[in-house]
Amino acid sequence: MEKYREVRNQAQDSLRNDAARNATELAVNKRSAMLRPRDNGFIAEAKEKYLPNSIVFSAFNVFSFENKSGSTNPFLARYDESDWSFIAALIVSFVSLLFTFDAVSGEKETKTLSLALSNSVSRGTLLWGKYLSAVLSVLMIVFPGLLVSLLLILLSGSGSWSPALAGEAAAFLVLTGLLAATMAAFGLLCSVTTRNSNVSLLLALSIWLLFAVIIPNSSSFLAKNVHPIEKAEAVQARVGAALDDLSKNAPPGSWMMQSNNPSLPQHELRANLQRKRLAAQKAIQDAYSRDKFRQFERTRRMTAVSPITSFEYLIEAVVGGGYPRFRKVWDDLHIFQTQFEAYFKAVDARDPKSPHWYNPLENVSTTRLKAPFEEIPQFTEKTMTFADRVRPAVFYLLITVLTACLAYFLSFLLFVRYDVR
Repeated sequence: MEKYREVRNQAQDSLRNDAARNATELAVNKRSAMLRPRDNGFIAEAKEKYLPNSIVFSAFNVFSFENKSGSTNPFLARYDESDWSFIAALIVSFVSLLFTFDAVSGEKETKTLSLALSNSVSRGTLLWGKYLSAVLSVLMIVFPGLLVSLLLILLSGSGSWSPALAGEAAAFLVLTGLLAATMAAFGLLCSVTTRNSNVSLLLALSIWLLFAVIIPNSSSFLAKNVHPIEKAEAVQARVGAALDDLSKNAPPGSWMMQSNNPSLPQHELRANLQRKRLAAQKAIQDAYSRDKFRQFERTRRMTAVSPITSFEYLIEAVVGGGYPRFRKVWDDLHIFQTQFEAYFKAVDARDPKSPHWYNPLENVSTTRLKAPFEEIPQFTEKTMTFADRVRPAVFYLLITVLTACLAYFLSFLLFVRYDVR
C-alpha cells in the first residue's frame, strides 16, 4: 500500500502541475488509473499479477491497458504470498479424491463392504454417509488454516476486520466445500467404477491431473485455435493505414503549426484532422479490445468444465478481484472519461479568448485558463457491489453444482448395481 500511495502521489503531482499551466494541458496529457491493492488478497490473489493493473486515458479517450510495477508488493521478492484459493484449488481437490477413491473398492477388497450392507442400511444411505464424511473432513482441514491466516493478518496490523471480510471468508469456505463435494463425487465415481483400489487410485489421479493441470493450461491453445482474433501487429498496421489516409486527404495547411497562439486559422484545420485521427484510431482499437475481452471470456467458459478452474473463477468474484474487477474498472473509466471531457469543455466555454477548436492530442486551439485543482474530477476505483460479484459467478456456480450432482448421481447408479462379493 505504501508503494501504491507513492505512485498515486506522483500522479497527483503531475495532475496538479498540468492544471496550474492550463486546462488544455490537463485535458490532452495521458494519465494512468492504477488498480489499488486489495486487502483480501490473502483469500485469493485472483491471478492479478498476470492482468493489466493500469489503464491509460485522457479527457478525450481511454487508450489502452498496461502493467505497471506501482502496485506490486515489494516484500514478495523475499516472501511467498498467502493465497488460500490456490491452496484450496490444488490441495483440497487432491485430498478430496484421496478420501474417496477407495471408499467402495477398498472396502470390497477388505470384505467390510458386504458386512456393512448385511445390516439394515440402504446402499444410498451408506454412499451418502461416505460422501458427506469426506467433505466434512476436508473442511475441518481448511477452516483452521484460514482462521490462523485471518488472525495473523489482523494481529499484525496488516489489515482490519470488517463484515465484508467476514462475508468473503465465509463465502470462501462455502465454495471450498462445493469444490470438495465435487471432487469427492468424482472420487466415489472412480471407486464404484473399478473393482480394485489401485485402479481407482490411478483413475482418480488421472482425473485430478486433467482438472488441475491439463485443462487450466490449455487456455492459450483454446484461445488461439478455437477463438482466434486479429494479431496486434495487424491492428497497428490498420491504424497506421487509416491515419495515413486521413493525413493524405486532409486540407492543405492541416499540419501547419507556426505558433502556440490558439486563434491561428491553421489550428482549426489541425484540430479537425486530429479529431478525425483519434476517432479512427479509437474505433479500431476499441473493437480490438472488445475482441480480446470476448476471446478471454469464451476461453474461460470452455475451461470451466474443470471444477478446479471454476472454483478459481468463483473465488475471484467473491473477493472482487481478477478479471471481473478489471472489466468493471475499464467500463467505469469510460464513463469517467466522458465526464472529464465535459468538465474540460465547460472550462473552455468560460474563456472568451478561446476559439474552442478541440484538438484532442495537442495543447493548442483551446483555453489557456488554469484549472482549479479542487474542481478537477478524479477517477476513483469503486468497490464491486454484491450484484457485480454475483453476475460473473452465476454461470460457474451452476456448472460446478451440475457437475457435482451428475458425478454423484452416476456414482449412486453404479453403486446400486455394485457387486460387493
